Amino acid sequence: MFAGLVGTVVASGLLLRGAWDVWAQSLILFGLLFFCAVWLCLHFSAGLLPCPDTRLLAWAAALAVMSAWSAWMSRVPAYAWPAWAATAAGLALFPLIAVLDSEGRARAERFLRAAGWVLVLLAFYQRLRGEARPPAALLNQNVFAGAILLLLPIASRAGDWALAGGLLICLWWTRSVGAWLGLSAALILRRRAAGAVAFRFGAVAGFVGLVVAYAKLQSPEILHRVEWWKAAWRMAADAPWLGLGPGAYAYALPAYAPGRPELSSLFAHQHILELAAERGWPYALLWLAGLAALLRPASAARRFGPVAALIHGLVDYALSVPGVFWLFCASTALAAPESGRFVNVPLRWRAALCAAVLAAAGVAGVRVRRGWSADRLRAQAVESIRSGRLAEAADKLAAADRSSPHPETARLRAEIALARGGGEAEAAAHLERAIALDPYRASNRVLLEALRKTHGR
Repeated sequence: MFAGLVGTVVASGLLLRGAWDVWAQSLILFGLLFFCAVWLCLHFSAGLLPCPDTRLLAWAAALAVMSAWSAWMSRVPAYAWPAWAATAAGLALFPLIAVLDSEGRARAERFLRAAGWVLVLLAFYQRLRGEARPPAALLNQNVFAGAILLLLPIASRAGDWALAGGLLICLWWTRSVGAWLGLSAALILRRRAAGAVAFRFGAVAGFVGLVVAYAKLQSPEILHRVEWWKAAWRMAADAPWLGLGPGAYAYALPAYAPGRPELSSLFAHQHILELAAERGWPYALLWLAGLAALLRPASAARRFGPVAALIHGLVDYALSVPGVFWLFCASTALAAPESGRFVNVPLRWRAALCAAVLAAAGVAGVRVRRGWSADRLRAQAVESIRSGRLAEAADKLAAADRSSPHPETARLRAEIALARGGGEAEAAAHLERAIALDPYRASNRVLLEALRKTHGR
């Protein structure tokens, strides 16, 4: 059951657009919280709890705590906490997979192979429908390319060469130069295990990728990346210890690239710099050190996917998408040795531990539900505004604000107050709240200043 849970969580993250939408991410988090709580309670009741390696557990817990601290100190908490939740779910996969035996790991990989087949078949269908670069179920082609790099070694280890071939064809269709460079570098690095043919294929693919990248040096695709990296570096320099908060890069970018609206981007397109900008250098260095410790002793076949994905992450953002990040965490955790450790739970502690686990899962579930409910109400309010039903929209936004404060909610409430007429004071109050929740959005300040000048407030 537990192996199926892990496989289902990761596979669902891929198939539901990378768990990009709030509803998809919330649904997966609900499932993870529920089944983990049930699993723990069952083992507490039995008095024998599987335990991962202490160092692995401490590493994952330290990263989760550091990321939570960064979210707590962030100037954009409405965006930071959901991003932290997605990160925490990925980090939880390390100890969860560590307690699986070889049979359980094989079962989890079967779920991932099934997800790979769905993605490949969907991409072929999209290609037949006329899409030159099919994204399958992911956000776009570059994210799909990142998932392919992690699914390829899973298919090859199982001897599923049909799936591996389909994934390679899909990778060609994505036209992701960064992904091909990642694949090439991973093949070259595992020369002894891969053999001469794979090494030569990697060398040729890498050479072609470098030529294509050189041809694009003066294109916006490359020039914008350089500016995004510079902005991330400046963010990390301004907040080197904790960063600006998980998921804060997109919202802080206008402040670090003023007067450049064409540079608008959700991600830094560079995994390490984005980690440093959002969570600080200590987090980024601890993350990389832990990955190195996990992957160095692993077999070349186990290292292949994570290494290729990390190299791809040097120039793209697939690892910033929850579904692909979870797949990366699962692939890396599968490279770690089985724990095989158990802890005896004293009889007197069993009921209390079960109650504590259920309470913690309940609190976390309520928080996830509130965020999902607020997002749904906000989307419904936007539709009501477009239809001219301002009173209905105002009620929905007020409910969303009570559930989970958000700068976009405050902004919309200000716009409704102005549209109704005579609500300048109310609009100003909402704009001030929007600025407090997101100080990086300049348009809120501009609107507030214009409102004060016009109405003398």
